[in-house]
Parts: sequence; C-alpha cells; structure tokens
Amino acid sequence: MNGTLIRTAPAPRRAFTLVELLVVISIIGTLVGLLLPAVQAAREAARRSQSMNNLKQIGLAVHNGHDTLGCLPPAVAFWWSSPAYTGGYTNSDGTFFFCLLPFFEQGALPRSISNWKGSGLGQINATQAAMSVPIPTLIAPNDSSANGPVFRDGFTADWMWKNPVDVALCSYGCNFQVFGRPDNFPSDIWTWHNTHGQKTFGDISDGTSKTIFLAERRMACGPAGQPNNGDTCGNAWGHPADDRYWPVFARTNTAFTNDRNAPEYKTFFPPLTAIKAPQCMWWEYRAIGHSPSVILCGMGDGSVRAVNASVETIPWSQSILPKDGSNVDLE
Repeated sequence: MNGTLIRTAPAPRRAFTLVELLVVISIIGTLVGLLLPAVQAAREAARRSQSMNNLKQIGLAVHNGHDTLGCLPPAVAFWWSSPAYTGGYTNSDGTFFFCLLPFFEQGALPRSISNWKGSGLGQINATQAAMSVPIPTLIAPNDSSANGPVFRDGFTADWMWKNPVDVALCSYGCNFQVFGRPDNFPSDIWTWHNTHGQKTFGDISDGTSKTIFLAERRMACGPAGQPNNGDTCGNAWGHPADDRYWPVFARTNTAFTNDRNAPEYKTFFPPLTAIKAPQCMWWEYRAIGHSPSVILCGMGDGSVRAVNASVETIPWSQSILPKDGSNVDLE
C-alpha cells in the first residue's frame, strides 16, 4: 500500500568475544606499565624540587642572619660554654635551626617560649616544648626514614619541666666545619665546646660557591640495638641536649682521631643516599640524601647543587673544609 512504512528489525549487536576482551585488557596493562615509571619519575622530580626549595630557603635565612648579626649562626650554642660565641642568635642552648627560626618566618615559635627563651627545650604550652613542633620547611617530602616527623617522648631528663618530651625531626643539617669551631679545640673533636662558631663569610677563604654549608640528612637514623632503640636516633631541628640528635654533618673525621697530624684528621665520611636505618650510624655524622643517586647540598653562596652519590672522600672533604686551600668544585 502506498505510504505505508515497513519496519525492519534492528540488526543484532555483536558483543566482544572473550579473546578480544583479554586483548584490550592486555593493551591497557602494557600502557599502564609503560606510564608508571614516568609517573614515578615525575613524582620524584617534584619531591626533589621541593627539597631544593627548602635548602634555598634555609640558605637565604643564613645570609639574612649574617647580614643582621654580623656572623654566621652556630652549629649548636650553649650558655654555659662560651656565651659570646652565640653571636646574638641565642642566649641559651640553641641548635643551628633554632637560631635561624626568625630568619625563615618562624619567629613566633621562639617568642612563645615561657621559660628558657633561648632554647628549643623551653615550653610553649602545658604539653609541648618548642623543639617538639615540626617545621614544614625543614622536612623533605622524599624523606621516608621515620614514621612521621615527630619522635614521641623522644627525650627524657629528670630536670625537664615535662618528662619526657617529644622531639621533632628534620631532613637537613649544617656543615659542622663551617658553623662549629673545631679549630679552637683541635685536640678534642668530640668536645661540646667545639660547637658554636662565629665565622663570617670572610672566613670562607675557599669561596662560598665551593664550600658546602647545608645538606640533606635522614630524620631517623641508627642500627637496631643502638641507644634510643635504633631508628629513633636521628636529626632533630631544635634539640641541643643530646648530640645523637644534632642537625649537623661532618662533625667527626673518618678515623675519629684527635691527632692533627694523622692523614685522616681532615677527611670526613662521604654522603649516603636512600639507605635503610641499619646502614646509618649517627656517630659518623654523614650527609644522607633522599634520592637514589644524588644528594642535595646548599652551597655558601645560596645555590643548591646535586652531588653524585658516588663522590669520593677526598673531594667531598675538601668541599666541606672552608679554608683548606683546595678550592674544589664538585660539579
């Protein structure tokens, strides 16, 4: 009949066969496998970039402190030893990072201390010491060495206002040969009187661009069975009362010798990277990087360099010493 529509049945849809489905899944799996290393590499690059930025901020704080007070901050300062060597940074027991707090916009923290105002051991409230507060600028995003940036009840002393107290950890350290004063007590590398230098940029005769000021370190460090239960030893930004926690590197030479004529007297343990806790001995005071192949170092001129993890002891040591005349460039 004219004008009559003739309906036809739709063609049946063809479904995927099992083989085709498996092929698609296989292709997707292959693509994910190819992309995963690139994603991981991008994440590592982002973490490394953040760590570099942290080191730049600390380096800027060092320069600001020097410009304001006329000298570099101490590695660790003690009121009972030589108060004059605190250089105006603190009038009590302070670490390198505690002394720098006002210079990277953390000045409110020391101002909130109600008792020992020049020390990270001082209390800021009923339950916390200043040194118990984690500082974001001092934490590397790729530092996975600890179960968080705070060691709970990490310091016990019967003379503390609260006992025990938490210890906030950090991922960086200062060069003891620059910010300490080992040349004043050269026959006792372990003495606490060696900790508070008062150097100026003029004392860095090898050149600030070729002298390491800062480097990455692990938050937690130490083999099982060592004091404070192994991995809980480490790097604390504000804890001056126990040298197992000082945020410094290159404090001791490779032979632990007090003999200034020994060839090892001016050699320091080279850095490690991406290690496990049992490989880390706190008494070696090494710089320890968080990436697999490089360690990030802040130079005296404020720049940040990636030093190869395979750097040898001699050039590393020469870049640690601020006035040995070696003038080594690690790049």
